[in-house]
Amino acid sequence: MASLRLTLPRHALRQTCLPTLHPTLSLPQTRKHSSVSADELTHFSALASSWWDPMGPSRILHLMNPLRHEFIASCLAEGSPSPTTEPRATLNYLDVGCGGGIFAESLARTIPLNTNTAPTPTLAATMTAIDPSTDLIRMARSHARNDPTVDAHLRSGKFRYLNTTLEDVIAGTAPTTTESSSPGSSSSQDLSQNSNPAQYDIVTLFEVLEHIDPKTSTPLTFLTNCLKALKPGGWLIGSTISRTLPSFLLNQVIAEAPWPIGVVPRGTHEWSKFVNPDEVKGWLQEGLMRVADSGVYRGGRAEVEGMRWKCVGAVYVPGIGWKMVKGSEDWGNYFWAVRREF
Repeated sequence: MASLRLTLPRHALRQTCLPTLHPTLSLPQTRKHSSVSADELTHFSALASSWWDPMGPSRILHLMNPLRHEFIASCLAEGSPSPTTEPRATLNYLDVGCGGGIFAESLARTIPLNTNTAPTPTLAATMTAIDPSTDLIRMARSHARNDPTVDAHLRSGKFRYLNTTLEDVIAGTAPTTTESSSPGSSSSQDLSQNSNPAQYDIVTLFEVLEHIDPKTSTPLTFLTNCLKALKPGGWLIGSTISRTLPSFLLNQVIAEAPWPIGVVPRGTHEWSKFVNPDEVKGWLQEGLMRVADSGVYRGGRAEVEGMRWKCVGAVYVPGIGWKMVKGSEDWGNYFWAVRREF
């Protein structure tokens, strides 16, 4: 699920009208091999009503969305999943652990309403956003209907919110019909009939990796499943927090301190789950080998030669906003990306 933090807070801005949520949290049963943590699911589902609150626990994270788009655009500039040389909005996105939809909704706004509209730097054609929390998906759908453009994409099927897990998407058992789907729209397609899960050009997981449940899964297994959802040539793009002393002080001690110092609820982070860039890179190298050959569990360097890897730190400067700062990865927050080569 999405996470919160001092430098990478998670859930943001309130509209004047917030959707009414069921008084009890609706939590789907987690599968035996699911990466979903029941404790994390309960924690973030409880924040549903404040997810879009501009003065709530997610206010800093909402400022990060422009930087997410900027980082994605930088990846596409280095190598587009599309074989066409002319920039066109043809890319299919999957947002894993979308939470209340801060990034997913902002990306959906960039999807052209018609073929005559100039594409944005992220070249998005469709967006599928998934989260295991029923309350968050319900709230995200309701909030998205406030924007006519986003609502139009929900109705056409270009934008979908699915209450499901990554594991179900990979297995082809994820539900695909949304409340906003119109009969015959592409969002009504049954992915359970698709034996090839590699259908996305871009897979994103922002502030998700540090919330994997170690009792039921591992970051390696989770990232390997993300890579399985990618088409050859596609990018897996994410952000997380380094497990260092500066990140502990910033993202846990200060960020979770009582108001007015703290910016996220206590219990949002668990420092031991933070991951360093070299760990992410190593898991991705192993994951690429497993995707290439499910029988490979350890391989030589030849298996990952030419791997396209990007990593850059993200720093929040009060009064200025988020900035990418090369070399600041160990301070706390950072973006990372890997390309699944053709």
